[in-house]
Amino acid sequence: MATSRINRLQKLQLQKKELQQEVLMYRNVMESMRRHQAFEDILKFIIDNVTKGLGFDRAGIFLVNEQGDFIEQVMGIDPTGEYEVSGVKFPCNPLEGTHWFSDLVHGHVQWGLSNNIKKKVSKEVYERDFLGKVICAAQVPIKVDADKTIGVLAVDNLFTKRNLKKSDLQALLNFATQAGLAIESFRLHEKVTALTITDPLTGVYNRRYFDHALDFEFKRATRYVRPLGLLYADLDHFKSINDKWGHATGDEVLKKIAVTLRSGLRNIDIVTRIGGEEFAMILPDTACEKARMVAERLVRDVEKAHESILGRPITISVGMACFPETTKDSEGLKLLADRSLYSAKENGRNRVGDLIVSHN
Repeated sequence: MATSRINRLQKLQLQKKELQQEVLMYRNVMESMRRHQAFEDILKFIIDNVTKGLGFDRAGIFLVNEQGDFIEQVMGIDPTGEYEVSGVKFPCNPLEGTHWFSDLVHGHVQWGLSNNIKKKVSKEVYERDFLGKVICAAQVPIKVDADKTIGVLAVDNLFTKRNLKKSDLQALLNFATQAGLAIESFRLHEKVTALTITDPLTGVYNRRYFDHALDFEFKRATRYVRPLGLLYADLDHFKSINDKWGHATGDEVLKKIAVTLRSGLRNIDIVTRIGGEEFAMILPDTACEKARMVAERLVRDVEKAHESILGRPITISVGMACFPETTKDSEGLKLLADRSLYSAKENGRNRVGDLIVSHN
């Protein structure tokens, strides 16, 4: 009788712990969304809950890609105990036997648990995928609901060599569902956010995002005493394109221009569409001399890439401004970039405008 009460108490304590973990996870996920934290932060939080909360030495999150043809590690802990985003990929398709993780995703197996993994897999698979990496290991599917599995949560006790029990497996199965819901919630939030800050036609950021990003980058440049460049680009004679070839053709031209601008800039640079045929590009850590070189290259790239699309060249005019060389405030950047763009058009278009310095 006493044993039965102890078992019930242990079960209630386990349920309480799992509920606390679930509440904590969603609280942190919602907070991360509010703060616009990166997806990587959510993944690290899940890993921490698996290791520090559930008591495993290591954990790895493997997610199925959007096309569903492979499963990739997106976050884990390496053999030294540090976070890693290895990017290791395994094939994933409905055919049974494709790969152990693929079988988990497609329901051919429900879970994996072994304190001697060599007994569970062939010598060839062990030597290829597990040798020297895994001991006392378990793998469970990451589910969103009964019909949707988005990946695999894998754990092991590489450091302590502690054998895993069925209770470990049950806790991991419960947690994997919580993790799946958290990951899916964050992904949905990211998609909704992207819709609010992205121009639907060209795929670059919109005016709303431009205002936010310029304010953020200007404050960062001011705080750390770093240069900041701003370019305004306007498609030359765009009205004539719409009038002669139609708005559908005009839209295609805008999309191609956006692609050219993005491909000609660094990953840290920000390309936005701020008007009908007008784009703005924020260049962090870029002084005037370098900003002009970038602007002139973009002018050449656009003319070269699209010179025959309509049977005549398509060109852009570009205006530029820089902090702190031409102005000391963010509104001044926008004003001077616009005046520089006007000078480019006044002087014949298909060029970079004059650098105008504020007297304030």
